[in-house]
Amino acid sequence: MTLLEKTLIAMASIIVALMVLLMNVEVFLRYAFNSSTNLSEEYSGYMFAAATVLAFVPALMRGRFLRISALLSAMPMRMRAVVELLVGIISAGFCLVLTTQTWALFQTSLQFGSVSDQFSATPLAYPQAILAPALLALSVAMIVRGATVAQNLWRGRADL
Repeated sequence: MTLLEKTLIAMASIIVALMVLLMNVEVFLRYAFNSSTNLSEEYSGYMFAAATVLAFVPALMRGRFLRISALLSAMPMRMRAVVELLVGIISAGFCLVLTTQTWALFQTSLQFGSVSDQFSATPLAYPQAILAPALLALSVAMIVRGATVAQNLWRGRADL
């Protein structure tokens, strides 16, 4: 596991721990004091999304993304190598489109000062800030993973 993967997993773990803490504080306040933080649902959603996108790269690099490999496993190794490389490139291209669109969304939120409709009126640029960099990292990881898997298959190694 690379330092980047360890860092992303650590960041996602911290965010999940904070999310759990926030949710437990909310439950405690509701039951003990009939009160609320008024932001636990909103912020838990932001934290869940952030932890998820941060974990994309480690999941991809470890081969943990959901895949349907029935056709791939039936292919000869070299053909599969070519398909894996093409899938990596095409997936990265798709992810780059998402990256540019989420960056545009982030810039629009900054430009117009968009805020959430919730009690906190959180500037939406804050939770959106993590999306474009995370998707860009995923795009690069897709190419790296596709090339690595293709190279291993081309050399006759199926241990991916």
